[in-house]
Amino acid sequence: MKNKEDKEIRRASNVLSAFHVVFLIIAIAAVTKIVITQYFWEPDPEYLHYFQPRKKKMDIDPDRGAIIDHNGNLLAMSTPMYNIYMDCYVLKEAHDADTRNGAQNEEEWVGKAKKLAAMLPQVLKEEGKDEAYYNTLIFNGRRNKRRYVPIAKNIDYDVLTELKKLPLYNEKQHKGGLIVEKVETRQYPYDELARRVIGYVKHNNDTLSRHIGIEGKYDYILHGKKGAEWKKITDKKKMIKDVDSSIVDVEHGYDIRTTLDINIQDIADRALRRNMSSEENLVGGCVVVMDVETGAVRAMVNLQKDKKGEYREIFNMAAGTPAEPGSVFKAVTLTTLLEDGYVELEDKLPTNHGRMSDMPKINQDTYITTYESRNKTDEIPVIDGFKISSNYVFRRLVKDHYGENPEEFINRLHAYNFGEAYEFDLTESGSSKPRIPDPASKGWTIYDLVSVAIGYSARVTPLQVATFYNAIANDGKMMKPYVVESIEHNGKVEKQFKPEILNGSICSKATADTLTRALKMVTLEGTASKLKNAKCVVAGKTGTSRIHLTAEERQGSKDPYSDKDGRKKHQATFVGFFPADEPQYTAIVVVYTDLISHNVYGGSIPALTFKEIADELWAYSPGWGKELKKRGEVPQMLADHIATSTSPDSPVPDLKGLGLKDALYAIENNGYRSSHSGTGHVASQHPAAGTRLKKGETITIKLR
Repeated sequence: MKNKEDKEIRRASNVLSAFHVVFLIIAIAAVTKIVITQYFWEPDPEYLHYFQPRKKKMDIDPDRGAIIDHNGNLLAMSTPMYNIYMDCYVLKEAHDADTRNGAQNEEEWVGKAKKLAAMLPQVLKEEGKDEAYYNTLIFNGRRNKRRYVPIAKNIDYDVLTELKKLPLYNEKQHKGGLIVEKVETRQYPYDELARRVIGYVKHNNDTLSRHIGIEGKYDYILHGKKGAEWKKITDKKKMIKDVDSSIVDVEHGYDIRTTLDINIQDIADRALRRNMSSEENLVGGCVVVMDVETGAVRAMVNLQKDKKGEYREIFNMAAGTPAEPGSVFKAVTLTTLLEDGYVELEDKLPTNHGRMSDMPKINQDTYITTYESRNKTDEIPVIDGFKISSNYVFRRLVKDHYGENPEEFINRLHAYNFGEAYEFDLTESGSSKPRIPDPASKGWTIYDLVSVAIGYSARVTPLQVATFYNAIANDGKMMKPYVVESIEHNGKVEKQFKPEILNGSICSKATADTLTRALKMVTLEGTASKLKNAKCVVAGKTGTSRIHLTAEERQGSKDPYSDKDGRKKHQATFVGFFPADEPQYTAIVVVYTDLISHNVYGGSIPALTFKEIADELWAYSPGWGKELKKRGEVPQMLADHIATSTSPDSPVPDLKGLGLKDALYAIENNGYRSSHSGTGHVASQHPAAGTRLKKGETITIKLR
């Protein structure tokens, strides 16, 4: 019996030992597999993705920077908007496959969809889209297995919140079919005001894009840089952040502060629209208002008729349309004649009945014959020729003084920066280059010279003309016009754009003062009489020029300016500055006509528009020198602030660095005599600046 029990005990012990051995082997194998898997084994790369959660790179779009006016008013900003789509085929396959409950579930879904269609018009409020519209949209989409049906575009967050409360849409996407696409939308609070200056960036396809205005020129600054993060896709198709992946921080766009004053822009826009409405044949017009001291553009209006006959900001004519300017260019010619010492305003020349006897191809100037008849004279002073805008007077003067050396005159025009387009803050597609004819070019004749003298044969933009007149208002200092004042980020100025000088002295202060006197006479007694009663004295010039026609427009006519019926296109201009004696603003108004049989003159619509702008700005900012502050810091030139005084024992002005004309003007205007030697600019003076002298005493200057 005992032997039997011992056998049973040994058997049980053996079984247990065997079990222990097996367990140990399994344990060793398991540990070995874990070690191998952990440290040595790598899955086949082809199948590796099956062992890891899927990852997806998610781009983070930057916020586009804002565009603001000089005073901080928002001109352009980006706001998040939403496009709504619907998966109309959602759950349909599951319902069809479910033989037990599928029909009931489908009926329930259809009932919710009908309620949704009934409520969508109340939330979206889109004209012409009622319950029937949305019913058709949704159920056609379901029948046609469409999973991406457009429901609404560019809705705001408040509307999106209401949509998410509607039947079906209050369920998750895989049940209700709601698909939300977030988009950044550019908003323009002032609608059409300055829209062409503000501009846009438009991508038509992968290879073609249009960059217009400030939006286009500074797109790289406004846009910012995209960021990126990686997310894991769970089994339930949810997106969670992948903490093991790197993150590229997004860089939001910078803001652009412009020189524009939206109030002045509004004044100019309204004035131009109102006055252009009086002439049905006008196809467009533009206005530029500049700060005299700095060249900062306070307003730039560009209006063109669209296909509906409405005026819209379509193309920047002010900066992008060079054309023959007409008689406003006579101020350029007169400046050159005065500066070169060839004429004075009171000089007289024979009227010759308005004919250029040595140039028979030029038509008679009827303004001269009218002047002869009215004044019973055969002579005309230069100032009167300027007042009546006589072509004969300025052709005659330029031919007589520059006919043997036309380069002398043309080089002056290049010094005024008329020869080529200067770098500007805006981009404008389709614009052509300004042009001044070259005396060395093939085909040049004396007729080209006298044509340029009256504003033909040369092509310049309205902005260039305004810049020249601004220099006259600024005592001869030509400032570069600019629209961008600073680049800012989070309220901090990152880059400041200060005023730039194009030409420190296109003429002496004496010449600038003389020309200002002539321009004042134009508005008080000449072709711009509509400005005579302006609230402040305006100095300016009218101009009317014909526009070159295309071959199609000419319809066989040999005249480049008229069609077979004698109809012409005109560009009518008024440009000037105000108040004349203490200029604050320079402005130019240009209007363009369609083919018409009558003339539209610079003294009509442009002058009236200019007057409205000047009058409203006078009321808008009374006091000028007090309430209206100078904006910007201007690099000071040596010719600035020439002291003038007629009181006894007044201090001697600082003359160092001045040219001879400016120095003599300052000396004589202060009541002193002068003595000079050398050439160039004043290197020394005696007595020194600040010394008090009696009137009539002599100041000696040396130039080198």
